[in-house]
Amino acid sequence: MSALAKRIRVGLIGAGRHCQATILPALRMAPIDVVATCSRHPLGVPQLAPHYIGHEQMLTAAADRLDACVVVLPAPEYPRVLGDVLAHGLPVWSEKPAAATAAEARLLERAARQAGKPLLVGFNKRFATAYQMSKEAMGRPAFGRPTSFFGKFMMGGGHYANERDYLIDNPIHMIDLARHFMGEITRMQVERADLNHGQWSYGVALRFASGATGVLQFGNTQSWHQHNEFVEITGVGHAITVDNVVRYRYRPEEGPGEYWEPNFTVPVDRNHSLVLTGYAGQLSHFADVVRDGVAPMVTITDARRALELVEELCGSNLH
Repeated sequence: MSALAKRIRVGLIGAGRHCQATILPALRMAPIDVVATCSRHPLGVPQLAPHYIGHEQMLTAAADRLDACVVVLPAPEYPRVLGDVLAHGLPVWSEKPAAATAAEARLLERAARQAGKPLLVGFNKRFATAYQMSKEAMGRPAFGRPTSFFGKFMMGGGHYANERDYLIDNPIHMIDLARHFMGEITRMQVERADLNHGQWSYGVALRFASGATGVLQFGNTQSWHQHNEFVEITGVGHAITVDNVVRYRYRPEEGPGEYWEPNFTVPVDRNHSLVLTGYAGQLSHFADVVRDGVAPMVTITDARRALELVEELCGSNLH
């Protein structure tokens, strides 16, 4: 099969800052050709393909040229747009959280089942290089069963108008990572501090269905421009850490263990931030799902469960 035949053709829905700064460059690193774009406004994206005003116009005019769609929108807009794409019989990748509420995500789960098409969601950290290395290492017999999880995800203030937007856009990543590595979360105990001026701090104790425990720390009281992420997964005598997304360490009971970090001085794709943070990998995986029918690694069901946990975590404090 030629390299050209291995690529898929997508319609890109959305033209906001995140799409242009992150998703468009990541698409160029995946086996994906953007053959149509749309937004609510003309000239919203670089004119790399025919551009339409609104997704309805694009789906009507270009559906026969599309293998799938990629959707990057504000959370409240996802249910209608994703539902329309599925109704046109197209697989779709949506940036997270794919819905503003768990109830909306449940409706999209049903729509995807009825359409018989995959709806993947952009929890990019599952595809980050160091986290993929961690997942592989956890499968080694010597690691034993996972017994505990610690996850920190911090950022600075001033990026979100309200707490709901912050939670479903930022800490939801660490909630998804906890499920990805440890299995289903069955119980949470939450300590929350509202520091006023749009800043919050959370400490969350977890119990997993396996019996393992965990702790999450997140908030927006540090700096976005400094160290902000750390994960530690403990097995039986062995442990894995990922420091700030890119530094992987495996610590056995004895001996030197393993250490890896990218070599940023070499200008190749594997050292690109969009590869290291998983943005390119998740879109390449989407191409594999569409082209070859491989099983999706992260779907609307994962988004629904993450949103359920966010809503449970916050309870009446969510506003």
